[in-house]
Amino acid sequence: MKYKSQTYAVALANAISEGNVDDKKIVANFLVLLQKNQDIKKAKEIISLTERILLARAGNKKVILEKARNVFTDTFIKKFTRKGDEVEEIINPNLIAGIKVIVDNEKQLDLSLSAKLENIFK
Repeated sequence: MKYKSQTYAVALANAISEGNVDDKKIVANFLVLLQKNQDIKKAKEIISLTERILLARAGNKKVILEKARNVFTDTFIKKFTRKGDEVEEIINPNLIAGIKVIVDNEKQLDLSLSAKLENIFK
């Protein structure tokens, strides 16, 4: 490990933000750098951190909606997001029913039946 993941992420975010070169070329060169420094195993973590940095700089957030089954959630999404936010929807049958909202992998609103049952039987 030559550098910390956060250092790589900031460098990649800065390179992408400059916008002088094609983003695909930047990422390709960055992956070559990671391979050369033997840090390629941290690529997924670095990309995730870079995404968070770029969203934060733009004043946006990443919202993950976990739901028990495929249901229509457009009106629900509009209450938790604004233009520019990245929204990811995941089907998680373990929730039994309901929905879980995760913002920037930090804040969580759990409206699932499995969480309510878990609280009852604690």
